[in-house]
Amino acid sequence: MTFSRFFTRTIAALSIVTLASFALPSAARADDSVNQLKKNDPTAFEWLEGVQEVNQGDKLVIPTKVKLADFEKRQSDEADSKGSRFATPFAVYSDAALDVDLGFELGTYGAYEGISIAPSWITLRSRSHASALADITGSSGWGLLPMYYLVQYNDLQTGKLLEHPIVRRIRVSDKGFLPRPQNISVDEEDNGTFSISWDPVEGADSYYVVFLNSTDKDGKTRLNPKLVASTNQTSWNSDQRADDEPQRDWTLNAALDSYLIVQEDSKGSSKEGWLTDEELDRILNSKGTQVSVIAKKNTKISKMSDFIDIANTLGNTPIQIASNAQRQLGLDRWQFDNLSELPAQIPMTMADGHTRMQTLIVDPEKSWVESSNPKTVEHPQAKLHVVYHIGKTRYTSSYVVNNFDPSTYTEDLQKMKKDQEEVNTGYFAPNLTYTKEVPTKESKDNVARTFPDTPVQVLGTTPLSKYIAANLMMGYTNIDLSQFPEAESGSRLKEALYEAKDQNGLVPFIIGQKYSPTDKILHVTLGTEGATDQHLAPKDYSGQINSKADQVVAEIIKPGMDEETKVRTINSWMINHATYNYDGLEGSHKVWQKTGTLTPEYTPDHDSGGIFFKGTTVCEGYANVFQLLATKSGLSSVVVTGDVTRTNGAKVGHAWNQVKVNGTWKTVDVTWNDGGDSGDPAVETKYLMIPNNDPLLTRNRVWRDPALKKIL
Repeated sequence: MTFSRFFTRTIAALSIVTLASFALPSAARADDSVNQLKKNDPTAFEWLEGVQEVNQGDKLVIPTKVKLADFEKRQSDEADSKGSRFATPFAVYSDAALDVDLGFELGTYGAYEGISIAPSWITLRSRSHASALADITGSSGWGLLPMYYLVQYNDLQTGKLLEHPIVRRIRVSDKGFLPRPQNISVDEEDNGTFSISWDPVEGADSYYVVFLNSTDKDGKTRLNPKLVASTNQTSWNSDQRADDEPQRDWTLNAALDSYLIVQEDSKGSSKEGWLTDEELDRILNSKGTQVSVIAKKNTKISKMSDFIDIANTLGNTPIQIASNAQRQLGLDRWQFDNLSELPAQIPMTMADGHTRMQTLIVDPEKSWVESSNPKTVEHPQAKLHVVYHIGKTRYTSSYVVNNFDPSTYTEDLQKMKKDQEEVNTGYFAPNLTYTKEVPTKESKDNVARTFPDTPVQVLGTTPLSKYIAANLMMGYTNIDLSQFPEAESGSRLKEALYEAKDQNGLVPFIIGQKYSPTDKILHVTLGTEGATDQHLAPKDYSGQINSKADQVVAEIIKPGMDEETKVRTINSWMINHATYNYDGLEGSHKVWQKTGTLTPEYTPDHDSGGIFFKGTTVCEGYANVFQLLATKSGLSSVVVTGDVTRTNGAKVGHAWNQVKVNGTWKTVDVTWNDGGDSGDPAVETKYLMIPNNDPLLTRNRVWRDPALKKIL
């Protein structure tokens, strides 16, 4: 083996063994960050001029007769080595600030001719891909980084530590790769998002947008590339969605949400295995995030573009309301007595993990008065739904105000909006002290960890949905999912939750849910408090529904009844004891469109509680109660959700049932059988036990979930 070139200096010598020769340009471009670093601390390192150009397959060997065990260790090396007998005289970094150590592996070369440096394997991954998308560094070559910074800490002849470590910059040839994307820029938008743009690359048909670096709890930063987006455009916005993903006004910068692992809002947590407040601070106050772009065409890719720091940009990019800070500040309310009580600011979790306050601005045009019977605008108990957004963003939610002047509330909101916009000066850090939670035995006991006994058969297409349904119908809202690795997928967890609610009449309406990947606990909020004046807890809510359903079945289902008679009897009882709540449906639609969920006053109509507690419901409630009564009567029944086409051509969501009669699955739609207490048998049985291939069904309705047929 021959050395292609030697660099000899008074204090050190270095060679690179290559499979092909390389050149040291006499006037290579030095990046601005290096020049700035030299100005800030000119004596810390000795920076060699120029940039060494190497090829992808070149092997890096540093000739020295000093053995690894004989090199003098640095203090940091002693601390990191955890008892290793070897020093690390070299390090390779991905950034000019020498913060991000790539963790290259050192070894001896030949009959101890020198030290070889091999890259650790670092791959680009995404949450939706099981395999790596690209090798950022790997055993097959230098990888895709735009620049490497090789730091030599020891004299190669004596092994002693150098007073000023030597830094060499190494750039890998682009030969065999697409051209690197150029002119990467980041622009913050007025609406709380940011955009990344770059020049088009000749021959590329798509691009990877990559976030770099992560800091561990000890404050050490590593290269940890994550795919944020894949696009065929030459720009990307932090709030960009997939074509089939709806844009919702209660979420912001959704593309960044899955990368928000560490949040300042988590301070004070006492959960086992979670980070301490000090460890959180080390991570949150780390060197910051960088972004890069990779060009792509089929399997051919480019090297990474130059890195752009976006730490400050992420600090101005809101993701969601900081719920812990909201509680600490006493702002975790959704209902107020007067307009004057509405909060002026609200805490937001930013994309850098920090919590910052932002002005709340009301929207008079979208605010509305709930006027469903028996409440009217003139009634003193009418409720004003005040819609607001956060700063200049489109994040929209609403509060309920109980007392207001129906003749002036629009003008009052207009004045409030004007005042709020005048003080909207951007984000600022709240003065918060996160008190430590004190876990109690009771709180631990409230976590469900087993499949409980249930008073009725649990339905679902997956073990996960059945397990969630069983616990929710028994009133457990904190559910351990550690035995279900599929729960790590947000989409699969959401599907299981929806199915648990849809297919089980004892499961209340789900207002919200949050999964903690650290302790594997699913936290569910159920809409049970608005059904009665008692403000029922989930366990009591489902328990009372179960008791009422048992009473109904004991009253109407007689011994010896055949399956068809049971279905007709249940259909008749429901029509006689339920009224379709058109006003409630209109109100719930407005709340859902504005907030993405329902307030407790609307939820009973969307589960079994509406019929049993109030005598009103909508299609979801009809389907849930039929399924519950049918199951308790010994019938097999499931809920079907889908779309129906109205006579005007409009498609709307709907829910109905499948019931097994004499070995055959047939359709029952109690909602459409309920003709407003008409008493007309032709109306009340029109959609009762209809064959599934009947044109009455096939011409105007479509099932949404084909997986449901696994149950049938």
